[in-house]
Order: sequence, then structure tokens, then C-alpha cells
Amino acid sequence: MTIDPNYEEALHGLIPDEATRLIEAASSRSLHLRLTGSLAIRLHSSEHAPLLDAMGRRRFRDIDFWGYAKEQKQLEHLFLADEYVADPDIIRAHEWGVKRLIFEHPQTRIKIDVFMDELVMAHTIGFKGRLELDYPTTDLTYLMLSKLQIHEITENDMIDMIVLLAEHDFGSGNRELIDSADIVEIMRGDWGFCYTTLENLTKCDAALDRYPMLPTEVVQRVRARLEALRDQIVSAPKTTRWKMRSRVGTRARWYEEVGDVER
Repeated sequence: MTIDPNYEEALHGLIPDEATRLIEAASSRSLHLRLTGSLAIRLHSSEHAPLLDAMGRRRFRDIDFWGYAKEQKQLEHLFLADEYVADPDIIRAHEWGVKRLIFEHPQTRIKIDVFMDELVMAHTIGFKGRLELDYPTTDLTYLMLSKLQIHEITENDMIDMIVLLAEHDFGSGNRELIDSADIVEIMRGDWGFCYTTLENLTKCDAALDRYPMLPTEVVQRVRARLEALRDQIVSAPKTTRWKMRSRVGTRARWYEEVGDVER
């Protein structure tokens, strides 16, 4: 589908304020609604956020949130009160246990996508109990994981990772650090997720050479952090489950196929 560039630019300008307004409205009702995706990375990486535009990161087209399934009804009421319209396909999918909300506003045409309790994509990431760790975005560790899990990673996703790692080092006990220990713990027990992650770290490293506008110190910093995470994952002792699955390798599909919901 061809996007009208004037519409896309207008939408790009509307989305950050609308995302903030919705999060604040949810918080006033004691609901856990957290921003994820590229907009979350932009908000959480203010020093290096201009690099997103410099590298040609696609403009915002929708708002991605994470929330809790136990608050689904209250979140639905929140969006409906603001005249958002629910996607009928997702409503029907709830009967099959799909924990996801999709809404669109008929006037602004802003689309909202809310995963609840877990991100179910190429690899599933459960985030129950993590939304309290940061505000207004999900925590940096799980922002990173949400990019690492993508099987068919795009240039936009790699730009997001570059900016995230340009701004944030690995560590623990601080909301401005990415907890590599949490990432490694997931990888040592899931061969498929681990394989995808290592592939994406390699692709992201290669992508650095495609952006001559990146300062040398940024390239060196991101490359060092990619290598450090790779080394930690590779050297970590693996579970029996990981070792058993590794014997099959890529002869069997190690990721879930992701299909778009028709809108």
C-alpha cells in the first residue's frame, strides 16, 4: 500500500503526543500501559535519537503498547471512550485465547496495537511483572529483546538497535542500563531464540558500515557492545533443552511465522 507522504508526516507528528496522553490516561486509572517499539527507543535515547532520522528510520505509523491481560477490559474502555474503534478480527481472535488489542481512530487514523502479558511474534517474550520497572516505556532489556526476536529483521529494526546501544550500556540496577544477564538467561534455555539473536547481532554489526553519518565513536561503541553481548551468550552454559534442540538445528523451523492482522 502506498502511503501519502503528507499524511505520513502529519501522523508522525501526532503520534508521540497521543502515545503520551494515552499512557497518562491509563496511569490515572492505575492501569499498566507501556510504550514499546521505535517510539519507545526514541524517548529513552534522547541524546542519540537524532540518529534515527539521520539514518532514514521510517516515520511513525502506529503506536505499540504492552499491557496486562488482567486489565484488558479497562484498557478497552479507555480506548473506546476516546472513540477508537476495535479491530473486528482481533475481537474474534480473543475467543481463541489471543491476548492482543488493535484499535484505530476514524478521524486521526492512528492505529494502536497492544500485546498483553506476552509478545507473540517470531519468538515469544513473556513480560508479566515487568511493566512496573519503567515508565512510560517498557524497560530497556525487553525493548532490546523485542528487536532481537525478529526473524526477518528489517533495516528499521537495526537502526533502532544501533540507537539503543549507542545510548545504553549493559549492566543492572539502573533503568538506563540493559541487563545482559537477563538476556543471556533466556538464550541459554531457548536454542531457537538464541540462534535468531546471534544472527541479528551479526546483521546489526554489518549494518553499521552502511551509515557513514554515524560518528566513529558511536560505531566503535555499538560494535563493542554487540560483541560483548554475543560473547556472553555464546559462552554461557546451555540447558539440556537447548542442547537437545541444537542437534536438530535449522533442519526444523526454529521460529513462528508472523502474519499481519487484516485491517
